[in-house]
Amino acid sequence: MKKFMSLVLTVALAFSIFQGVPAEKVSAASVTGTVVLSGSTSVNPLIQALAEAFMAKNKGIKIVEQNVTGSGAGITDATKGTVDFGMSSRDITSTEAQTLSKVQICLDGLAVVVNKSNPVNELSPSQLYKIYTRDTSALNWNQLSGSYSTSVKIAPFGRESGSGTRSCFEDFFKVDFGSALPSGYDVNLDGSLASTGVMQASVQNNSGAIGYMSLGDMDESKVKALKIEGVEPSKFSVADGTYAIKRPFLLVYNKSKAITPAAQVFLDFIASADGQKIIDSQGFVKNNLVRVKATGITLSKTEVTLKPGATTSIKVTVAPEDTTNKTLTYTSSNPSVATVSASGEIKAIEEGSATITVRSNDGSNVKKTCKVTVAYPVTSVKVNKTSAELLAGKTLTLKATVGPATATNKAITWKSSNAAVATVSATGVVTAKKAGKVTITVTTSDGKKTAACQIVVK
Repeated sequence: MKKFMSLVLTVALAFSIFQGVPAEKVSAASVTGTVVLSGSTSVNPLIQALAEAFMAKNKGIKIVEQNVTGSGAGITDATKGTVDFGMSSRDITSTEAQTLSKVQICLDGLAVVVNKSNPVNELSPSQLYKIYTRDTSALNWNQLSGSYSTSVKIAPFGRESGSGTRSCFEDFFKVDFGSALPSGYDVNLDGSLASTGVMQASVQNNSGAIGYMSLGDMDESKVKALKIEGVEPSKFSVADGTYAIKRPFLLVYNKSKAITPAAQVFLDFIASADGQKIIDSQGFVKNNLVRVKATGITLSKTEVTLKPGATTSIKVTVAPEDTTNKTLTYTSSNPSVATVSASGEIKAIEEGSATITVRSNDGSNVKKTCKVTVAYPVTSVKVNKTSAELLAGKTLTLKATVGPATATNKAITWKSSNAAVATVSATGVVTAKKAGKVTITVTTSDGKKTAACQIVVK
């Protein structure tokens, strides 16, 4: 098994070591039985390593693998209830989740691998897309910078339909790259291979080959993993989200079928320190290494108006709920108008406007803004006359007083309820037109405060 470079990574996580354990631990001392698994060829080598260590400690329990042909087989068998657990290297669909429950035992990166003689060390998603869609600009390795200088045919290999490994590879293009591989693209590949082992052997024995496989199952003495988007695949780059091609390793089981004591003891072992040590030693990503990055920030207010000297706080929600690092940075575009503390308290200083930016600290660079207006708000408006009589053809000038005197925005608008009887200008000059009754209303721009004058035209 591949042993990856030793790195030091300190992580402070609010993550359980084992996700989705369905029941409380049971005592293993007196438990006997057989636990049957089927499914993913990627998950199976890890399960075999775990099973070997487990059975050495639990003589009365046997772990048996059957029908190890791909994630689809494991999901089908678990749905039928013919196995204790289906092994899957892809997440289950919403339809499958109606019948199945899942336990995530770890994460795995998907390594894009080439023959060790190939000098290329890195590909962009665009180049990888061209290779797998058989674009004419990527049919030979010498068309790509950093690879063979001579004309060596590119031989792209994929996995069979229903494979969780293939699903992860295709999802990378659809979700992360933004361009899904076209329907039927696999017909033009040099082969759709049935297992992780066959993939590694095929790439190892073909100087022009390229393929993809489980990072934890990859043997670096046989094939070479490429950087994608400048990021080297490792359990740590998978854990912190910088390496994009990754997938969960799951054990799935039928909801209607009770988990046997022997199966539960096996799950408990996987979650134990001994089980986690094996997962780590095989190059896979333990659940407690996984860092979930923020994808969005929601503010309770996106606009706020304050008097000088007043304070307010805005409630911030970070998504998803299980984001590992929810700490935030708050900044003000104009601290002379409004300041903001490290905890998000906004204080108005003087009249003007400022923008408060709330930004995530986990490297996702997610941010939201709140516009702050510092002003003395309008609280009232009065008209110098509340009623009046006017002869047709005559004028009357109304005056409005906006309160308080310190109000920042004293702008007002005038309106007539019946322009045929009397009109009013922007400065409050009323012109009587014909006999009747009309209401002249003044409205403040700030706060929409109103006052009115009833006029009878004779």
